[in-house]
Amino acid sequence: MDLSGWAVATLTVGLFIAVLSDLSVRKIPNAVSFGMVTIALVFHAWFGQWEGLMFSLVGLIAGLLCFLPLYLFAAMGAGDVKLLAAIGAVVGAKVVLMAALMTVIAGGVLALGYITARGGLPAMARRYVSMFWLLLARQPEYIPPAPGEAAGLRFPYALAIACGTALAVI
Repeated sequence: MDLSGWAVATLTVGLFIAVLSDLSVRKIPNAVSFGMVTIALVFHAWFGQWEGLMFSLVGLIAGLLCFLPLYLFAAMGAGDVKLLAAIGAVVGAKVVLMAALMTVIAGGVLALGYITARGGLPAMARRYVSMFWLLLARQPEYIPPAPGEAAGLRFPYALAIACGTALAVI
């Protein structure tokens, strides 16, 4: 995708701050997401008039709707949802949908690394083997991670969002 200089700068600075904040204090500041949205709306409206404004608004809504169900089911934090919505305001609906897909893939890879680094891969593998055998026995059942097990811990997702966005815009 061919992004304008202001869009690249907005994504780079916004995602950099979001990742640093999420890794250090496990929170993405509203100022980052809302700042990205404001910049996107202003610049898209300035350079593209009403069409540019609509491009940005539709991207914002698409980004919001991608991860909102995960937030509603407590599988993701609100900051992650707002960050993807802000990305949508910058890059538009088509690219933010691809970014969301790439984010899920990057998140899976990062989660496996996170679980492995915490020594939780053997326990997770045992759980999934057990669930596989239950499935073959036609008694499918989800076996949740034990309390404190690495696979049950939350991890900062802004890094996955940044990786997914980078993959989508390249």
